[in-house]
Amino acid sequence: MNLMLLINLMKETDLLTRILDYRNKHLAMFSVSWPMLVKLRTRSPSKVSLIISEKILRTWIFFQRFTVRRKLPKYVFMGRFYPHIMSVLPNKEVMVMGGINELLFCIKNGYRFFWSGCIFYGFNLFIFSKNNNLFNKAISSLRKIFSKDNNKRYLFLPDDSLPEGMTLSFGLESIPLLDIICIAHGFINFEPTRISVTPEGESCKFNLVWSESQKSFFKNDRKHTSFVLGLPYEVNIAKGKCKEVILVGHCGLSSGAFQYFFAMYHFAKLYQMFEGVGINVIYRPHPEDNIEKLHNTFSKISITEKNELLNSSSRIFIGLESSLLFEAREFGNTTIGLNFLDFNYKNNRAFDVDFEVDSDNFETLPDLILDIFDKNELTKSDKYENLKLRFSRCLNQIDEFNTAQKSNSLLG
Repeated sequence: MNLMLLINLMKETDLLTRILDYRNKHLAMFSVSWPMLVKLRTRSPSKVSLIISEKILRTWIFFQRFTVRRKLPKYVFMGRFYPHIMSVLPNKEVMVMGGINELLFCIKNGYRFFWSGCIFYGFNLFIFSKNNNLFNKAISSLRKIFSKDNNKRYLFLPDDSLPEGMTLSFGLESIPLLDIICIAHGFINFEPTRISVTPEGESCKFNLVWSESQKSFFKNDRKHTSFVLGLPYEVNIAKGKCKEVILVGHCGLSSGAFQYFFAMYHFAKLYQMFEGVGINVIYRPHPEDNIEKLHNTFSKISITEKNELLNSSSRIFIGLESSLLFEAREFGNTTIGLNFLDFNYKNNRAFDVDFEVDSDNFETLPDLILDIFDKNELTKSDKYENLKLRFSRCLNQIDEFNTAQKSNSLLG
């Protein structure tokens, strides 16, 4: 066998092994925290679907030989998770990877589009059909596309635990002048004693997090580091007050039936308690909640766009460890953290709340809420810098980190 061919084969085998090990690591964590999610991610497509996937992927790889692509824009995003960040960048310098929804999003906003189905199909064939060769070809095509020119570029991922993020973070990590950055799309909480947390973005060279407390989850060495972005959108502090309580949903059924129904039972009891004393309470569903079924339990449900809910008026937000509690406080709302003694959410929560109430003192909540309503002053909150300034600072810090590491390498 040709020596160069053997070396390339070894590299490809090592890459796929690393991807597979990383996938298994996340699945092991999810099996404890989100068992239903594991079932979804390990459910094999039908044979017909895999055959169709193979034909589509072969066609895409074939036509890549004849495609003449322009140089990539400076900022490439996997998915449309961060429209606010994209909006502060020059349209012509933004490309979004994804499917039909991302295509429509790009047409509307004037961004470049790249079809990411090649990754999804290639990954499924690799996992469920053991078709390593076709997946390797797909990764090789992606590497050629991202290596086409020598301009500085940034690739932003919302996570690296799904096929697209995992493939991009491992498959493209060695490309010069390409920084792969995971932007946190939620608040990672401290490690519960029952599971070992594998944070999304662990495989990426850089991570942008919401708070200084999150940096401890990631590597901080000569090749990896993280920086604080804050919330990945503009923050406008609430101007006035209203006497509303927002009860924040904790999880969906993918986290396990016991945890879901345990939290839902207590939320229903609190909801009834608040209504019973005349407190205007609204339930804010978790993204995985079934809205139709919730109407049987909660008479008022809010699906208002998040920014409008957070900054229109200062409210009281009550919940366990949802990212929405952190966000609400940053906007100047009052937050109350609940703690079920059996689960110890207080110690797991990686951010501060204004008040903490244990489950054996839940009967004191109405008085606490009414007392907060009676006070005229708004909750104090540090003024946020605008998103463009915060985002630019993070990219400058990344560039400075790279320059420093390059200098250190030259020095020995």
